[in-house]
Amino acid sequence: MFDVATRPQPSTVRGASVLRVPFDWRLAFPSAAAPYPWTDFSSPTGEPQGFVDQLATFALELEDTLNTGVIISLFTDGRADQDAKLPLNETDRRGWVGDEFMSEDATEGLDPWGNTLWMYYTGKVTEDIPGLVEFTCKESLAWLLRRGIASRIEVTASWGGEGLDRLLIRPQIYKPDQLTPVYDVLWGTSIRRAVA
Repeated sequence: MFDVATRPQPSTVRGASVLRVPFDWRLAFPSAAAPYPWTDFSSPTGEPQGFVDQLATFALELEDTLNTGVIISLFTDGRADQDAKLPLNETDRRGWVGDEFMSEDATEGLDPWGNTLWMYYTGKVTEDIPGLVEFTCKESLAWLLRRGIASRIEVTASWGGEGLDRLLIRPQIYKPDQLTPVYDVLWGTSIRRAVA
C-alpha cells in the first residue's frame, strides 16, 4: 500500500500563502530512508510487532506556479458563439455544453473555461491570425487579473517554422510587485491547411 502525502513548499513570493489557488503539485525529493513500524492486527496485544525494511518516503509538494491554470485556460476548447464563423467543414461549436444552459445570474462570479484558439488551427495562414490569437489568449487568461493573481499579462503570437505554418504563442504573466514574468513559455502548434 502507498500513501501520498502533501507537503507545503515555501512560497517564492514574499508574504504569499502557499495554499492560495491556483497551485500546482510536483513530486518532491524522497526523504531519508527510515524503518516503518508494522502491526499484526491478529495478535492479541495489537501492538507493533517490529519494523519493516527501510523505505524512502515520496510526497507531492505544493508550488505557487501557474502552469496548470495557464494550460487549462489556453488549451481547453471554449464554446464558440452562435454567430461565430467556424472553420471549414466544422459544425461542432465545442466547449462545455453546460455553458449553453447557464443563465446570466448563474454565471456571475464564474470564469469561463477555455477559449476559441481551436478555431485557428485549421485554415489559411494569413497575417491577421496572430492578432486574433493574441486577443483570444489574453481573454482566456484575464481571470488571473480579475482575481488579483496577476498584475499584467502579455501575449505575442507569430508565424514560424520552415513553411511558416507554425503558430507560436508566448504568454508572459507578471505577478504584483515583480518586474520579471513568473510565467514565460513559448508554445507552438501546426496549422492544418484547409482543404476546399
